[in-house]
Amino acid sequence: MTLRRRTALAAPLLAPLAARAEAPWPSQPIKIVVPYPPGAMTDALGRMVGERLQTAFGQPVIADNKPGAATQVGASFVAKQPADGYTLLLATVSTLCITPALYAKPLIRAADFAPVAFLGNVLLILVCRPNLPASTPQELMALLKAKPDGYTYGSPGTGTVHHLLVELLRNKEHFSATHVPYVGSTKAMVDLMEGRFDFMFLDATVALEQVRAGKLKALAVTGSKRASVLPEVPALIETFPGFDHQPWMSVVGPRGLPTALAERLNDATNRSLADPAFASRLRDIGVDAAPLTLAAFGDFIAREIGRWAELVRISGAKAE
Repeated sequence: MTLRRRTALAAPLLAPLAARAEAPWPSQPIKIVVPYPPGAMTDALGRMVGERLQTAFGQPVIADNKPGAATQVGASFVAKQPADGYTLLLATVSTLCITPALYAKPLIRAADFAPVAFLGNVLLILVCRPNLPASTPQELMALLKAKPDGYTYGSPGTGTVHHLLVELLRNKEHFSATHVPYVGSTKAMVDLMEGRFDFMFLDATVALEQVRAGKLKALAVTGSKRASVLPEVPALIETFPGFDHQPWMSVVGPRGLPTALAERLNDATNRSLADPAFASRLRDIGVDAAPLTLAAFGDFIAREIGRWAELVRISGAKAE
């Protein structure tokens, strides 16, 4: 009698716990960690993707900026979170491919994350201060070669694709210049306009307005062809054949994220990327939308890890 009575009393207490355990996902806000400071392309992209996921799932989606250490601060935070779909990472090619190859003891590796969605390729612009006597990539190379270590270049941080692209050019063209790393693109852009260093690769969303206002000079764009937003500016491959190293953006979660949740997130993201209005907004910030299935994105990452690791080796770039 006593055992039956205890069971009967316990049943009402267990029911709320079971209900909570079986609550449909998502039942609470979702966080997208952006491993860069506010104000740059990655920040804008994280918020735009968050808006779409919020509409799709009916829960608030919060963009949380955690910059530092070539995206490793934000990425390592996400890698340590529960794999429950409530904490995601806006992951760049730097995060998943370049940084693990560049650092002797990286804080994160691609294996620490589960693929969620590929967002698209990113347009970078090779820009210089307005009074630098160079208007083409060839003229910039001539300046750098004529005065070894006489010029400086900036980047949003050591280990970013912006940094690596200059190192690849340096290896190819045999010039020397001093690297000035920043935490993010916005402050770097201001210092470049004011002449505190000489050139850099800059996200289109940050650079375009300043280029159009004549405060920066655009020398070339990344990608396999000229960009519609700057049709008069050559693609780098026009000067350096084969130099088509396009950065990209994606969303990942912590390793162990259930495939069913990843599929739901992938489907919602891909439906947004296929929306012409949303794709147009992405182009405005320099992202060429390119939806991939979950399986295709996983295969893409596996290929890119080896490709960028080899580019890091060729560049000779190192970070501690």
